[in-house]
Amino acid sequence: MPMPAPKADDISGQITQWRRMMAARPGLSDDDVDELTDHLESEINDLRTVGLTPDEAFLIAVKRLGGQDAVSREYARVHSDRLWRQLVPPSPARRQSNGLLLTLILATGCGLAVRLPYTFLGEAASGEFYPRAIGLLILPLLIGYFLIGHWRDEIELPHRVDRLGGVGGLVTMAGVLAVAAVPVALFPARPDSQTFWLTALHLPVSLGIATGIAYLGARWTDLSAWMDWVRFLGEAAVYYVLIALCGGVLTALIVGIFYAAGLPETAVSQIPGWVLPLGAGGAVPVCAWLVQHKKSVIENMAPVLTAVFTPLMSAALIAFLVVVVVAGDPVTVDRDVLIVFDAALIAVAAIVLFTVSARDAERRHVLDWMQLILIAAAICVDLVMLWAMAGRLGEWGASANKLAGLGCNVLLLTHLAGSAWHYCQILLGRAPRPAGASGLARWQCLALPVFGVWALLIALGFPPLFGWA
Repeated sequence: MPMPAPKADDISGQITQWRRMMAARPGLSDDDVDELTDHLESEINDLRTVGLTPDEAFLIAVKRLGGQDAVSREYARVHSDRLWRQLVPPSPARRQSNGLLLTLILATGCGLAVRLPYTFLGEAASGEFYPRAIGLLILPLLIGYFLIGHWRDEIELPHRVDRLGGVGGLVTMAGVLAVAAVPVALFPARPDSQTFWLTALHLPVSLGIATGIAYLGARWTDLSAWMDWVRFLGEAAVYYVLIALCGGVLTALIVGIFYAAGLPETAVSQIPGWVLPLGAGGAVPVCAWLVQHKKSVIENMAPVLTAVFTPLMSAALIAFLVVVVVAGDPVTVDRDVLIVFDAALIAVAAIVLFTVSARDAERRHVLDWMQLILIAAAICVDLVMLWAMAGRLGEWGASANKLAGLGCNVLLLTHLAGSAWHYCQILLGRAPRPAGASGLARWQCLALPVFGVWALLIALGFPPLFGWA
């Protein structure tokens, strides 16, 4: 929007108008606008002292400060966490269409993509097809949702490819999708083998990274920007759980009504088989749309979830350490117990990541100490797990599950140790607060591509390496 030329006798009104226009820009807080206004007024005063009229001084000062888009983009880059929380009014082009129709079309596509394989493959789809292919059925459509959103937001055609993430981003996304399709298309479907389920567990992780590139667009090469993807996942998970609960209740009511109406039992029994997969797949783009239009859940939920789950998880990990001390030899601990606590360590890393994504960078919290205690307990458990895995490898030899678990635990130990170090720097005051918080957030972001690459290597490399066993 062009800035109108100010009149000499209305400079204060023009400054007020300029403040109002800057306050409407994304990523700028009231304090930022006050600071910018102070710079503007100082610049105007300096220009007035050399003989310029008020209107001339105003125009030159605004020009020196920079355009509204440039200033807001710079503040958004520095304060991306603030930009996430700020509810920005839609642009005029977006007021006409908020993307709901596109969301509903993609939701229908996701639902059908989940349900139709069962229609054609029957029971074989449940055990042989879905475990490895479910991510490929849904996430490409979610990627399309993000890419279409970036395309529509950009007006100038030459810059649209950059808006989508550039050639490198598009090639990376396409490459990950193509590689992820290899196990589904070429690897033998053997649900009784270890490598089959390793692929099923790890493929969605790598596909999630490709989806993150689509979500971030031009910012995907900026490591700190990946915290926005974490915030998106946290909000989307909350919305998905709520939709799933409502969908389950609604399905039960529909089935009960049809039974009460006297419809044939064989017909009524088919309803959940269609409604549940259609709803499970269709909810994914709907959650994305909800997050895009209401970015506030994570800011409120993260501290609550942290306060509830952190002490409970810490107590569980400490109890495991006590059991190990009493047993005396972690190698003899039951294999299922080790699997459960491996899952617990992954949950700890997710809790830390989720909490850091909503953390106020300007001050320390009591929750920071709780997080540090949880991380310390998790590191101790991880060391015990590595001891147990090394012992089992030496005693019973290598297998796909053992090596995959060993590699995962090494990565988790590195990630948790780095998180503990950054938390100590913040809590002991050894790093300035914004800088320390930024280092903690960047460390969390670094874990995303690392775990994504590791997951892709496991999914693609372990099945042929271990002879599909």
